[in-house]
Amino acid sequence: MNLWVKSLLFFLSLTLSANLFSQNVFRIEGTVKTESSLEPVAGTQIFINGSTIGVLSDEDGFFILTNIPSGVHEVVVKNLGFETATITINTNDLAENYSFLLVEKVYELGEVTVKPNTQNWKYNFKEFRNSFIGLGPFSKNTAIKNKEVINFDFNIEDRTLSAFAYQRLEIENKELGYIIYFYLEEFKINYKNGTTFFHGQTFFRELSSKRKRTINKWKKNREKAYSGSFVHFTNSLIEASLRENGFSVKAEKREKDARYISKDTVSASLFFYKIDSSFFQFKFINFLNVTYEDEYEDMSYLHSIASPFDQNPRLLPDLQNSSVTLIKDSVLVDKSGFILDPTALLFDGYWGFEKVSDMLPLKYEPTDSSKK
Repeated sequence: MNLWVKSLLFFLSLTLSANLFSQNVFRIEGTVKTESSLEPVAGTQIFINGSTIGVLSDEDGFFILTNIPSGVHEVVVKNLGFETATITINTNDLAENYSFLLVEKVYELGEVTVKPNTQNWKYNFKEFRNSFIGLGPFSKNTAIKNKEVINFDFNIEDRTLSAFAYQRLEIENKELGYIIYFYLEEFKINYKNGTTFFHGQTFFRELSSKRKRTINKWKKNREKAYSGSFVHFTNSLIEASLRENGFSVKAEKREKDARYISKDTVSASLFFYKIDSSFFQFKFINFLNVTYEDEYEDMSYLHSIASPFDQNPRLLPDLQNSSVTLIKDSVLVDKSGFILDPTALLFDGYWGFEKVSDMLPLKYEPTDSSKK
């Protein structure tokens, strides 16, 4: 099968754990101090990346992080004015106490200069928003509440747009019912090859409502966001229920502008391996072509890939189809779904289309109907 596509690739470094936790929960405790003087740092946010689990350090720099699900997690320590500290913990091997020494952050001249009213900034922000929040069904009611903290830099020679935020981004998603605190580490659009790359750490807070209609809308939309997602795909591999959950996988190769997709599906055992009782591994060459057969593309996806120069544009949605590139030799996955090095994976197709407005916290529990 020889198809030509213009692919939008993106990388989103996030914790992709979701719903495979045992009922056991754990806790960690420790202190946050400055590296230079060992003074306690109060009001530091300590949280599990991609979750609703977080706490602030007290006046002595002390914290206790509770309700941690079984598995491997990234603990993030954030305080404005200091460099970010992170560690990866395994609930099978927790320390009695964790000590974080924060390094004071040195801002370069101009790093926090914001000019939100200029025409260039407005244009760059629109480009940023489309590539970061996305253009999907939940994007219109997803807003960056403090967009003024974002700066941009356009490199004419490389034709790249970079974005920087000197504070966490506060994102309100009224369609899924979350406030997302996104600590942006890197964002770049490369206009030469049509790729978008961004990553950071996320902390979720649930919105509240007394309206049953609103609560039901959030529940329905969360299930839609989960169904067919890469998290759903990974959890299906761990559960050995790929076909039952609606996924089919084929091998894919590319040469210049051509894609070659195998006629037959490939077994999960050829690209996903169980290492031991705790870990699995993605390992494959070229690409995986993944189709989610239980749901069609949203019409917003067709609009996003439409080109004014396309003489034969697609008018009807098809089944959701995505490609996965492994840019390292392999990547480990914890039994809970945690990707130990998400920088090793790159997506295009439908998973490349799904962005921050589709994000769910790791504690999200799909209902039996969405699990299938």
